[in-house]
Amino acid sequence: MAFVDDDEEEDYSVPQSASNYYFEDDDKEPVSFARLPIQWTGEDKVVDGSALGLYLRGRSGDGLLPLHKLVKAWRFDLSNFRPEVSVLTKDNIWVKLEEPRKSYAELIRTVLVTLYSIQFFRRNPQASEK
Repeated sequence: MAFVDDDEEEDYSVPQSASNYYFEDDDKEPVSFARLPIQWTGEDKVVDGSALGLYLRGRSGDGLLPLHKLVKAWRFDLSNFRPEVSVLTKDNIWVKLEEPRKSYAELIRTVLVTLYSIQFFRRNPQASEK
């Protein structure tokens, strides 16, 4: 018989990341996460765009559990090798976005290309405009 200590048990209902994700509005139409307000790093006041009714859909980081969360803001981090985008759920939990659903990637391509460009020029300020 296995003994499970409640202090060591992880909460699997709180996802750390999302894969095969997409966002939809109340009408179940796909929308870009860029419609949400940005939560700037270091900003004390948490923005709340939950009234927009945008939902994160996809799979939890391990890919096993379905994900359906109301989100209210997004942020990005350019300090890593790849830009990282996260969204804030209505429960005030940041969920890192991994790979989007293929059919959704085209909708957010402009946002992702912009983030990659900003990161490139930030690391290579002397780079040619070409």
